[in-house]
Amino acid sequence: MILEQALKDAKATQEKLSEQAATLGPAGQRADRDFRKQTIMTMRTLFLENLLGAFMVAFLAVLPQKASVEQVLKLLFERSGSRIERDQEVMYWVNATGLSRANRRVLGDIVAGLSAMGLGERGKTVRVCLKDLPP
Repeated sequence: MILEQALKDAKATQEKLSEQAATLGPAGQRADRDFRKQTIMTMRTLFLENLLGAFMVAFLAVLPQKASVEQVLKLLFERSGSRIERDQEVMYWVNATGLSRANRRVLGDIVAGLSAMGLGERGKTVRVCLKDLPP
C-alpha cells in the first residue's frame, strides 16, 4: 500500500514536471555559453601570464641583488608614481617615501634593473627613477 502511494505520487510529480517543461518550448542556444569567447579569454590570460613570467625571469637576471618575484611586485606595483612622456623618452617616477632603508635599497636595484633592460615604449626609451615625496 505504501509503495503504491509512493508510485502514484512519483507519477503525478513526473506529469506535472513534463507539463511545465512542455510550456517552456524547445531548447535553444544559451548566450552565456559561447565557448569560443571563453576559449579566447582563457588563451589571452595564459598568454599574458606566460609573458609576465618570461619578463620576470629576464628582469630578475639583471638585478644586482637577489629578490623574489613577490618582493619585486609588491615594491614596484604597490607604490604610487607618475609618468612623463617626452619626444624621445618616457619617464616613470616611483614614490619611495616611507620605505625602510632595506626596501628602498631593493627598490633602487629594481629601478636600476629596469633601466638596464633597455625597455622601450612605442619607439621611445623608457627610464624609471625613484622619487622621494615630502611627507
